[in-house]
Amino acid sequence: MTRTLLSRVFGDAALTFDPKWALFSANSFIAAMLAIYLAFRLGLQRPSWAMLTVYLTAQPLAGAVRSRAVYRLLGTLLGACAALTLVPILVDQPTLMSVAITGWATFCLYVSLQDRTPRSYAFMLAGYTATTVAFSSVTAPELVFDTALARVEEIVLGICCATIVHTLLFPRDVTGALMKSIDAAVRDASAWMADALLNHAPTKADSARWRLAADVTHFEMLSTHLRYDTAATKPEISAIRALQDKLALVLPMLTAVEDRLAALGNRCTPELNQLLSQLGEWARDPVEPRLSADELLRRCAEFEAALPAAQDEWDRLLASSTIAKSAALIEALAAAHELSAIIHGSKATSELTAAPRPKIRRARRNLHRDQGLAALSVVALFAAVLGCCTVWIATSWPEGATAAQIAAIAAALFSSLDDPAPTLVSYTIWTVASLPIAAIYLFLIFPAIDGFPMLAASLAPSFLVLGYQQANPRHALKALALVLGLIGALDLQNRFSADFASFINANAAAVVGLAAAFLAVRTFRSVTAKRAARRLLRHGWVDLAILAGARRPMNRERWLGVMLDRLGLVVPRLALSGTDVEAEAGRSLAALQMGLDLLDLKSSVVGFDDRLSKNLESLTPKLSHAFRWFATGNSELHPTEARALLAAIDVALREHGAWEPAIRRTRLTALVGLRRALFPNAQAPSFDRVTQ
Repeated sequence: MTRTLLSRVFGDAALTFDPKWALFSANSFIAAMLAIYLAFRLGLQRPSWAMLTVYLTAQPLAGAVRSRAVYRLLGTLLGACAALTLVPILVDQPTLMSVAITGWATFCLYVSLQDRTPRSYAFMLAGYTATTVAFSSVTAPELVFDTALARVEEIVLGICCATIVHTLLFPRDVTGALMKSIDAAVRDASAWMADALLNHAPTKADSARWRLAADVTHFEMLSTHLRYDTAATKPEISAIRALQDKLALVLPMLTAVEDRLAALGNRCTPELNQLLSQLGEWARDPVEPRLSADELLRRCAEFEAALPAAQDEWDRLLASSTIAKSAALIEALAAAHELSAIIHGSKATSELTAAPRPKIRRARRNLHRDQGLAALSVVALFAAVLGCCTVWIATSWPEGATAAQIAAIAAALFSSLDDPAPTLVSYTIWTVASLPIAAIYLFLIFPAIDGFPMLAASLAPSFLVLGYQQANPRHALKALALVLGLIGALDLQNRFSADFASFINANAAAVVGLAAAFLAVRTFRSVTAKRAARRLLRHGWVDLAILAGARRPMNRERWLGVMLDRLGLVVPRLALSGTDVEAEAGRSLAALQMGLDLLDLKSSVVGFDDRLSKNLESLTPKLSHAFRWFATGNSELHPTEARALLAAIDVALREHGAWEPAIRRTRLTALVGLRRALFPNAQAPSFDRVTQ
């Protein structure tokens, strides 16, 4: 019967056994029992807070547990200090105090949403910790310091127990997981390049290739935990970020190469086919290649220099662009393999290239931020908490403080989701489902037991099963809701006391708080997957328009990081919305490619006073206007504007013979890339007036 119940609640996965999940569950339970035991012995006010903290801090990787512990501690201290500052001043003005405390929580939430790394947890916690301490102290404001101190003590106790147990008992380090992810990404990137170049034709992008964009951001998340990791040797964070920069180039460069090959079709010359085959063979085995990366780069340069002038001019430019992009791809992958060797700790890195060790910078990576959704999240939290406070003050409801606290926590915890409403519904359902279990413990089991060993033995079956499911990504949310709901409803104290009326009132207040958060989120914050994808695409086109109109070139790594991050975010949302992933994600990737080409084009005119510099003054406004048009959701330009923009690009291309040789290659590659991205089906330009 137990197996049938587990299967119905958690699916068939509940009947399988994963040792890693079992170890996680055992560690969490041991830490929770240690925390509750010490809280009992120390006589703390709310021992259940310590147990709650253990399960909120627990993570599959030991480094993630330790980093989360640090951020949780900082957030708790900051939130407690905010409550200690505001409550004594405003205790006689309940409405004003409610507004001030909620304002603090919304400010912290907004700040946390500006940082999509695990560091944001500290600010989020600072917000709802202040509401917990402040609203718990309204009836006894003179004890606000004691309440804040108790909150800090019990959270510190839970943090310490979770950290010690997950660190000492068979820890899983972040470094190993990061290494595996890096190896897979580098290996896949090489395989994709080999496939494209050896087949001499575009390969259809699949979900694995799109995942590379998300992987680059995932490395950023994992590297945040490295300084707290348990591994004996840890890779350099700066080397990981340099590797991210190189891998970020793979997707746009590879797509550009495939596009040029598709444009050339069967017009590829034997010499071009031979060189592409050599590049593909290198990508297939870059660790022990027959030709080094430097030798291949030299051959690419010689091929471009020797392209016959008698060949069709547009085909010649396409061939030159193909080789230029392929060379850039070779450089990026060679550097990625070398950086991977450095990250793995190889003292003698592979002889992939005779070039100096890749330049390693410690620049922070830029990720996408949606200020609009952050503002809506703030509004939803403000409305949910103030709504509860209004009912609380107007009715003098004794449990109103609990409802306001839960509303703040729920509205903050799921604020990073596109549409938190369904998640809040699920969380509420599973929280309510935990109440019968808690009632069985409180009114049937606990009265029959005596002493801590029997308490731990009675709790073990439920918490070991729920902890096991918490480790399963598919069931983590429902398991966490059951765990937290059960701990909150049990409210373990030094002396056993169970009152049915108090049990119903307290948990009804928690459900009201969750309902208030749901209503506020549904009203102000819900965004469908389709709408979220459109917002991401629009942000990309708007940034591209700004880039086109900017007088100074933007930082290349910053642009690449933000746009690739958006691509990694938009693909799963397109899939959820039922949209054609290939078409829409391809447009997003095209925007990324055009941004790189624009950056190259703008950098090539700095310090040069020639015709292209003057032509850009008329070309870039047209580009900026076109990108803003795409940002409104249009997939095609008006015919008149399209002809004008195409003509402006072709005018610039016709004058390439007059450019300085030092920057000619960069300019031509950029202009060819822009023309192919914007007008893939346009006829070849006329070069009757080419200046030689």
